[in-house]
Amino acid sequence: MSQRALTLHHSPWQGVLYVTGGGTELLSELLTTPGASRTVLEAFVPYTPESLAERIGGTPDQACSASTARALAMAAFQRARLLGGESAFGLGCTASLATDREKKGAHRAHVSIQTIATTYNAEILLEGDRAAEEDTLVAFLWHALDQALGLEMDVSAPEAPRVDTDRTHAQAHWRALILGETQAVASAHHDGGLLFPGAFNPLHHAHARMLEIAEQRTGLSGAFELSIVNVDKPLLDYTEIEARLSQFSAPVWLTRLPTFLEKARHFPGAHFVLGIDTLLRLVEPRYYGTTADRDRALEELHALGSRFVVFGREHHGAFRVLEDITLPAPLRSRCIGVRQADFHEPISSSDLRKPTP
Repeated sequence: MSQRALTLHHSPWQGVLYVTGGGTELLSELLTTPGASRTVLEAFVPYTPESLAERIGGTPDQACSASTARALAMAAFQRARLLGGESAFGLGCTASLATDREKKGAHRAHVSIQTIATTYNAEILLEGDRAAEEDTLVAFLWHALDQALGLEMDVSAPEAPRVDTDRTHAQAHWRALILGETQAVASAHHDGGLLFPGAFNPLHHAHARMLEIAEQRTGLSGAFELSIVNVDKPLLDYTEIEARLSQFSAPVWLTRLPTFLEKARHFPGAHFVLGIDTLLRLVEPRYYGTTADRDRALEELHALGSRFVVFGREHHGAFRVLEDITLPAPLRSRCIGVRQADFHEPISSSDLRKPTP
């Protein structure tokens, strides 16, 4: 019988655990110790790339990474809350351990534990055969649970070539957004009249230039808008929120408004900055269900007084601007186009995220 598992089972914590690449012995230890049904709401091992993508809403840039572990932890935390966990936590672990084939890069694991108060993150380097690495990882997972959940167990970090940990504490308004108690909070005073929505992962100079041009075209003071909610993906965790917000000097609206229709309802009469690629997605019926649903959404955007400052982007091998595309009349009348002569930037956040060869 595991004393450390008993300690967790006797605590108020209830959680969901997603582990891949290693760490499954933790699940075995938890589930074979009496009281598991009080603690473990769900446990899952998304081993295949398809299964992992299903958990986090898309294929990650790298499977064994800190960002993937955090996404798994947040997905697990959301699932725990959905399953009724009162003191809910989510654990995500993604590991690259010794196996029967040669692996590129260091043997390592990334661990994240999400609660309503904090995002706890850790990375551990591992060495040895598969069994030894698995033992070290499980010991470290218990250390992470102890630290993140305040269990006060007599466990310490195992010996390893390197162990790095950090913890991001939630600000009160981040927590309110995660819980759905509020829909939007600005980092500084702003009237919500001109907004530039995006993921900004990362922010780059073209974003700043776009907002500057939009301010000139509209005469309004602009702000960026970052939604912690993305359709079919986990919420942004506190570490990610802190990292994204640290990039900005201009005001930022942090929201839980993933779609333009939701943004428009919260900010009636607002001007939104967007690229031609985003505008084309805005008119795709598949994002709404049917063409009739799309048309009703566009009519509502019109009724809410929404306007769009549209910038050209590389699209299917050519730089296209507003005049190059056909739009439904209710939407076209609400668009302000920016000429290629005024803005032509091929840079994109997705390109900047790609690892250097």
